[in-house]
Amino acid sequence: MKRIIYSLLFAAGILFTGCSDDDGTTPLKTPIEEGNNLYGVVTDPSGAPVEGIVVSDGFSCVSTDANGVYQMPRSADAFHVFYRIPADRQIPMSDGRPCFWQRLSKAQERYDFRLMQKQEVETGFKLVCLADPQVQKDTDLSRFKKECVPDVRKHVSTFEGPVYGITLGDIVFNTNNLYVTNQMMPLMAQAMRESEIGLKVFQVMGNHDNCMKPKITDESSNYDLAGRRDFEYKFGPCDYSFDRGNAHIIGMDNVLLLNEKHNPSAYDSGFTDAQLEWLRQDLNFVPKDKLIIFCVHIPIRNATSNNREAVRNLLKEFAQVHIMTGHTHYGQNYIDTERDIYEHIHGAVCGAWWKSTINVDGTPNGYGVYDISGTEVKDWYYKPTCLPKDFQIRMYRAETSYAGNYKFSYTASNEIVANIWNADSSWKIEVYENGAKTGEMTEQLRYSDRDAWGAGYHVGVLKANASSHGNGKYDHFYHYTLKDATASIVEIRATDAFGTIYTQNVFTTATESDYPSVENYPAEE
Repeated sequence: MKRIIYSLLFAAGILFTGCSDDDGTTPLKTPIEEGNNLYGVVTDPSGAPVEGIVVSDGFSCVSTDANGVYQMPRSADAFHVFYRIPADRQIPMSDGRPCFWQRLSKAQERYDFRLMQKQEVETGFKLVCLADPQVQKDTDLSRFKKECVPDVRKHVSTFEGPVYGITLGDIVFNTNNLYVTNQMMPLMAQAMRESEIGLKVFQVMGNHDNCMKPKITDESSNYDLAGRRDFEYKFGPCDYSFDRGNAHIIGMDNVLLLNEKHNPSAYDSGFTDAQLEWLRQDLNFVPKDKLIIFCVHIPIRNATSNNREAVRNLLKEFAQVHIMTGHTHYGQNYIDTERDIYEHIHGAVCGAWWKSTINVDGTPNGYGVYDISGTEVKDWYYKPTCLPKDFQIRMYRAETSYAGNYKFSYTASNEIVANIWNADSSWKIEVYENGAKTGEMTEQLRYSDRDAWGAGYHVGVLKANASSHGNGKYDHFYHYTLKDATASIVEIRATDAFGTIYTQNVFTTATESDYPSVENYPAEE
């Protein structure tokens, strides 16, 4: 049995929370199937229906028909209805943030959307990835607004062409002892308005963005869904996608709350079966020759449990795939050679939880910048906050002992160590002594050593926890034995996969003036 429902049956006073400038008066010219209790019409600015727009409740994905009508059975756990922003449409904004969704109401079945004006499909754009602002208190917020926000705004102002941003989770820093969402998340939302930060920023949820005291309701069948609610109230859906140029960009929540004990450690990384099905349906509407940019909080790497392998297997069917993650507070470039997927694990905006100006691996506080052209990411780099773009290397004399007696595993007077935080196996790392090339550095410290300088400051000076700030081992440290231990000038030249050359000829020392303290930070770039 079918039923035809027209907009005149709807009272004009129905209220909803979300983003749409449609007034609900467009007639529904397609019959609504029995059982499809979530439906609506998508129109262009002139009121004409738009076919082929993907609409979702976060569990199912459908496409509008020739009349602009979408319809589906509404999931009992659905909290929003939203549409995928097409590549040929402008991004809708509300209060300076992308807004492409409406919050669902129990009494309402119809939700209409009016798309923004058409635009030419971009041949290229830049994407800025911000991982782990992790703001917990006023001083954290102040540093984010004084350091990160103006740095991003100034840096992207130098770009030609369109630029977009996305966070990679842990916008705030909820714990079981300190629940800050209601205080800090609205303030962070304001700080990331386009007028402040200089670009349109989408959001991804992290483990510390969860409500730490979730309550199961008739809209949330489990604690994992209930934990999302505060994030969803402010930023909209946790699993969504949008198109720019020839790229399909996906944001997903890959944090699974394990129980109701409100313990921030009681979570795992992965995706529910329902999320996996949503992703499968979303990708069914994407041509296989598209570039996929998949954004989550916790690194996926080679993990297989909780549907992580299944997700990577869905993604590998596409022409080129880049996964963007954060969470670790260190930088890593991980290549899944089996599936030809490149995973970028970003250093944190907050570094070592705002204790200093670096992450736990010595990577500066900062963010990733990606240059997308067609279906390729043709260039990328890590932009240190308040420091020049070309600052990509720190160089150490291996014999140096840092505060707390932290040392590298190589300690001879003729040995040097370099921290090249964005390097991968394609980089060429050369050493010059007194102007002459004498050899190339090797990754002999791969996963076998920590950043002695950073650990010396965090643990030796600040007395931070050694297990989280001093014992980690990382894969972007390089070792070299000098041919002349007395060389007056030593220079490292690192050439990335795109031919960009970065240099360093100054050793970082154990002196207080070289500490990564806030006092030693420039005001801005």
